[in-house]
Amino acid sequence: MASAQASPIVTIGERRAKKWNDNQQRAVFYASLGLMLASITSIRWACTIIGFPTAAAWLVAVSFELLVAIIGDAASSTRRTNDDGSKGGYYGSLWAIFTFMLMLAMTANVGHAVFTMGEAFTDGGMPEFLTDYQGEVMGLGAAFAAAVPLGGTFGFHVSGFLRKYGAGADWVDEDGTKQTTAVQDEPRGRRRKAAVPAPAAAQTPRPTVRATVPDPAPKSPVPPVDEAKKPAPSPGEAATTGVLSEDQVYEKIKQALDAGDDDRLKPRGDLSGTSIGQMIGRDRSQGSRMRVRLISRYLAETDNHNVPEWLVQLTQGA
Repeated sequence: MASAQASPIVTIGERRAKKWNDNQQRAVFYASLGLMLASITSIRWACTIIGFPTAAAWLVAVSFELLVAIIGDAASSTRRTNDDGSKGGYYGSLWAIFTFMLMLAMTANVGHAVFTMGEAFTDGGMPEFLTDYQGEVMGLGAAFAAAVPLGGTFGFHVSGFLRKYGAGADWVDEDGTKQTTAVQDEPRGRRRKAAVPAPAAAQTPRPTVRATVPDPAPKSPVPPVDEAKKPAPSPGEAATTGVLSEDQVYEKIKQALDAGDDDRLKPRGDLSGTSIGQMIGRDRSQGSRMRVRLISRYLAETDNHNVPEWLVQLTQGA
């Protein structure tokens, strides 16, 4: 079982904040998806104008909007991972594909709106007082039509942000114990009772003969081990296993930063994201997250005094 120090208890407030954040993320996602799918009729109209059959036009419209929604979610929430474990920029290829498809959707919406409003002005379907403002009305209508898929794009970005950085996003396990070490519970299996040996039959004790043999003298005396030359274990390392807890890793980082040796935290140092991942028995990604979290803790305790600027930027960009 993980210790209480490695797996602190989550408060009721934290659980409620995570639940509320999850509900917000789902609401924003479905609202954005609704805005994107609202453009289906406009795309179907555009496909019909250029000669698509009715069934093919509906199929293209539905498939197109679903692709725009999925690519928009991926482009706005997927970021590169740097060598030191920090988060980098977004993928330009995803944004290029998404921008191209979004422009097509906006064009279909604007074209449908302009065509419909033009027919209304021609047939007298618009109020008479708007006749003198035909250009302004059509411009506002086209802008509103273009904002429908664009608003869905903004919603997808907010949904991805809440999913990546909202309350509870840094929890490692599902049950909310914040476990950060590689300690695993023992498998719950049925324990078999040890077989009790049958009592042996009573036998008459036999007399024991003991032979006395003198110890042979060693050919060369073994020199005593110099206790002073034994390396003393570091105070932060575990005595029984090679897996370190979060506080033990923090002590190593604190000692390095107090001594001004921030090179140890760089990608080639012994306190990089990869090295910390090996210390806690996890992969490089988990080690990098713990490193950023412990550096932030150090900055909070020291009020950023005598801390290199690249460490401050690392915590701000994570």
